[in-house]
Amino acid sequence: MHIRALILQTRQLAEQKEFYTAILGLPLFNETATAFTIQAGTTRLTFQETQQEVLYHIAFTIPRNKFEQAKRWIAQRITLLPTKAGDDEIFFSGLNARSFYFGDADNNILEYMVHNSLDYEAAGDFGPEDVLRVSEIGLPVEDVLARAAQLEEQQGIVSYPAESQISDAFAYLGDISGQFVVVKAGRPWLPTETVPAIVSPVQVVIDGLREQQFQLASYPYTIVVGAVAG
Repeated sequence: MHIRALILQTRQLAEQKEFYTAILGLPLFNETATAFTIQAGTTRLTFQETQQEVLYHIAFTIPRNKFEQAKRWIAQRITLLPTKAGDDEIFFSGLNARSFYFGDADNNILEYMVHNSLDYEAAGDFGPEDVLRVSEIGLPVEDVLARAAQLEEQQGIVSYPAESQISDAFAYLGDISGQFVVVKAGRPWLPTETVPAIVSPVQVVIDGLREQQFQLASYPYTIVVGAVAG
């Protein structure tokens, strides 16, 4: 599941632009008085100005051989978020993946992640060009099982890495390229114990076989499927 574009909201438009372009070094694609878009690998990530409280979880995939370099590079620019045990990374054995976390200017929970099963490596030192794409977006809901069933029925998006690994609190849906992290609203986002998932508007464009658009139940989650050549 390739996330082609992601549109989110922010209360700190200027600060977010500074963070993503100056600190993360991601190229600015365009901007207006009320929004800006950066290029995160193959994903265009847009933030639109809002006055409402919003909070997101976003993950970015990086090459599997750049994890330690990327962690050092980010740690020189912003404080990493520790786990409850005080660690600065998490290994997910079920995914064969490693992640580290940090916050942006609006306190969204960001994650740089390597999937060891993803056969891609890059030469040289880590830099912004090593961000391959946005690979996760969090979608807090009240009924995880119902919304996971809706995504499977409407788009064939199932749990990853194996089917039927969905609980009433958490569902990791998609494939090695991209995932929807459907969680129970109020559940703390990793690696914290104190930052609860809240419903915040999301527009996401994913690749698919035919163009369509749908809403995830009554939530402000718009999913657009952009057709790609077969």
